[in-house]
Amino acid sequence: MTQISSPVRNSFREITDNHPLWNHEFLTCCRTGNLFLPDVQLLAVQMYKFSKEFNRILASILSCCQDESTQLVILENLFDEMGQGDVNQSHPELFRRFTRALGIDDKTLAALPTAPETLALVETYLRIPHQYGYLAALGAVCYASEGIVSSLYTQLYKGIVGAAPLPKESLIFFEVHIDVDDSHAAKLAAVIEPRISTSEEDIKVKLAIVEAMDARVQFFNGIQRQISKYSLSPNSSLLVSA
Repeated sequence: MTQISSPVRNSFREITDNHPLWNHEFLTCCRTGNLFLPDVQLLAVQMYKFSKEFNRILASILSCCQDESTQLVILENLFDEMGQGDVNQSHPELFRRFTRALGIDDKTLAALPTAPETLALVETYLRIPHQYGYLAALGAVCYASEGIVSSLYTQLYKGIVGAAPLPKESLIFFEVHIDVDDSHAAKLAAVIEPRISTSEEDIKVKLAIVEAMDARVQFFNGIQRQISKYSLSPNSSLLVSA
């Protein structure tokens, strides 16, 4: 098997930096302040449907990992996602503060359907560890999730506050991820990179990153699809099915 060099590992970040995701129409609307409240509500519902599954995604990777030191890093990440033992600080609960501020109560949030594009994003992350192995799955989480969240959520945050001025405490989910996920990504990268010793392993990580990024594009395609089904005005507060 072919040994790889450090520059090849560094190309993981290049995949995400140069991905078409950043030119997506929805993110352009966020950056230019062209979102309305119903757009934010649609985004919030589908983001929640994905975010609440992130613990399962990490647990799925953990179940495929036999390396004890790597297990510890995954567990630390999972512990943070779960509010470090405080249910009121768990990331799903922080997100529900956001949806409540948008006028979506918890019962309604749970009842609204998961869009097929959102479900495909979840299923992509759940499939990767079993298809490519735990190291590639960590690569997807590290580079295509934790590693892009600060930039991605900064753009979403700008669009959200421009469309729907909200109390600061309702936006803590975004602030936590903008500030914290870079450190998660750094810890994961420190685990991943020394363990990639062959070109075959390198290819698997790259495939996992690309598939995760592509699934994220489809997620936003789903948001745009739902928005396009309705003629929305700035004063509308319509919640729609997927």
